[in-house]
Amino acid sequence: MTARRTAARAGALLVLLATAACGVPTGGDPEAIPATEVPYGLALPSPGATAAPTSPAGLGEPRVYLVAGDGALVPQGRAASAGTLAERLATLLADLATGPTPAELTERLSTALRPETSLSVAGVSGSTATIDLGGSAEAPSGRESKTAVAQIVLTATSLPGVDQVLVTRDGEQVEAPLPSGELTARPLTAADYAPLTVAAPPS
Repeated sequence: MTARRTAARAGALLVLLATAACGVPTGGDPEAIPATEVPYGLALPSPGATAAPTSPAGLGEPRVYLVAGDGALVPQGRAASAGTLAERLATLLADLATGPTPAELTERLSTALRPETSLSVAGVSGSTATIDLGGSAEAPSGRESKTAVAQIVLTATSLPGVDQVLVTRDGEQVEAPLPSGELTARPLTAADYAPLTVAAPPS
């Protein structure tokens, strides 16, 4: 429920309580209330409901993927930066490495990336970006590893011009885990990690 709709309902409830307290009869034909007696704003047309923004507002808007409370990866829009494709990708990856914003934390969004992890663009060839994982943190393992790689791939490929991702660690290409648990050294795509954008069934 949006704040605007909540305010409208609260205002309507106040009007109802006020008329009940004044002893307005509940029977008989309805009577029109003069516009001058209607609290400000209640006589205006009510706008349609809008959901809280948890995904990009427009096609092509860069976004980072974070982990929701149910385990699914969800997109969060980020401001588009200027510069070359590699520069824009570097900015987007920096946003991902920083983690959820304070507002996103209140929505119980998190990340599988360790705080000490750094993400840098090692190169862009055609539509394939090579992303290097650095920092002092140990590489995550198990499901956390798949989730972290999925966040990187889905975030990078949300940028127009990037269709595939190669992952390296300190400059050395690594085999990345797929949702099935299989390891692969081939370029990764958003389709590879689409299953992780759906909530995992309860164990």
